[in-house]
Amino acid sequence: MSQMDVSLTDYGLAVECVCFTCLMARSRTGTSSLPAVFMLFFFSIAVAAAAGGTVHGFFLDESSLGYRILWPFTLVVMGITALAGVHVATALHFSRSKAIPINRIALAVFIAYSAIVLFIRSDFLIAILDYLPALVFVGVAFLLSYLRQRKPRFLIGFLGVSTMLFAAVAQQAKLGINPRYFNHNALYHLLQAIALFMIFLAAREAIISREPIN
Repeated sequence: MSQMDVSLTDYGLAVECVCFTCLMARSRTGTSSLPAVFMLFFFSIAVAAAAGGTVHGFFLDESSLGYRILWPFTLVVMGITALAGVHVATALHFSRSKAIPINRIALAVFIAYSAIVLFIRSDFLIAILDYLPALVFVGVAFLLSYLRQRKPRFLIGFLGVSTMLFAAVAQQAKLGINPRYFNHNALYHLLQAIALFMIFLAAREAIISREPIN
């Protein structure tokens, strides 16, 4: 395994998000789309983490077939995470008629992003630039939910999104604990794992306290 710290933290992140996806599946109802979009959000992160961990562990050579297949795949799935994030935010705060055009714009952005990743440039910075606006959108949605309902878990979700944004900045700045044993990518995954647990708590609260939108 080439980068054990990065691969193992990636795989741990994948396991965590699969668990969150299963718990979201148990919360599904026939009247709300929130469980489904949260399931897509967490499951896409799980898939991207598993694929990314495999690249870091076994296919670091950019000329290898594994890298050429798995790395673009990882970035495209991260685009699905961003798309799911927009759907989460619109489901929280917009009626279906208002959410549809926003979600269509997000879909168009995802298609353009995927084309860039597959045919022009496939580095991690492009993925971060794609999902940062969606994360901010989710963070604002949680903050507005907290201000409206004063439920602490929404504030925890907002802090979780803020932690994810900090993790992305730290990853790009190459901030790590140890360059050999726990580098900037491993730290990024650890911070993500903490942040996603916080977001999961807010997701459960959002589903439990879902207010009908007229």
